[in-house]
Amino acid sequence: MSFVKVLWGLVINLDLIVIALFVFGSWRSLCNKTCSLQKPIMSIFALLLVFILGDFPFSGRDILRRLETQFPVLNIPHDVKGLVITGGSLCLFETDIRGSAVYHKTAGRLFDALKVAHAHPHTEIVFAGTKLEGDEFQKLATSLGIAPKRIRIVSNEQLVSLEEVAEEASKLIGDTTNKKWALITSAFLMPRTLSIFQSNNCNLIPYPVDFHTIGHTHDKKATTFFKRLIVSFQDRLGLIAWNIAWREIAGLCNLRLSGKTTTFFPHINAK
Repeated sequence: MSFVKVLWGLVINLDLIVIALFVFGSWRSLCNKTCSLQKPIMSIFALLLVFILGDFPFSGRDILRRLETQFPVLNIPHDVKGLVITGGSLCLFETDIRGSAVYHKTAGRLFDALKVAHAHPHTEIVFAGTKLEGDEFQKLATSLGIAPKRIRIVSNEQLVSLEEVAEEASKLIGDTTNKKWALITSAFLMPRTLSIFQSNNCNLIPYPVDFHTIGHTHDKKATTFFKRLIVSFQDRLGLIAWNIAWREIAGLCNLRLSGKTTTFFPHINAK
């Protein structure tokens, strides 16, 4: 098990490893400390870096796109009873230090979820996040006119992992056999999050938001591979995408191998 964790750690952080080795090799070249294998090895690192930054098959952006397209964007049923909104939109360290919310790139999931909450005023809301995220969500939601009595928050500050938070959220939701609940989270996070809820016998309707890639069936404009490749080097998403995408793949593999799920990707069991 330790070997598997180390292996996944190397894959997930391959971007940082390649950059560190590339910088180290460049430093040796500047110091005239070269060897016969340094140039070919540096060339390999350079190609790996281009691969990680770019939009190629099995690159971070490509895997992120595949994760985001697992579930279509459907309308939430009018008779939905409640909404599960996940955390992960805050920069926790900065928010804790500043004492006010500091958002990062996935903040779109939070604001899209609040739009849905406003459009379905009869629904209950369960927020699945850390204690700090829950407090900030409560402030934001109530300031935007959502009644506090609609909101229930996973408040155990000892819960830090997605698995732990989802388990507690499932307890708050209760039996979903005869009632519809929707799960709102970032599209790339939906497969793993839905799998975790299903492993806790909580069947939710997936409502993916906060997309970060293109190439979906609902895109308004077509694009070419070369255009996507050019953009991939301009916006620097590749470095972030590699870490995020492979972390999600590792999480899905762990759920499957541990026996918590019977399939790699979750199934939709909406009524």
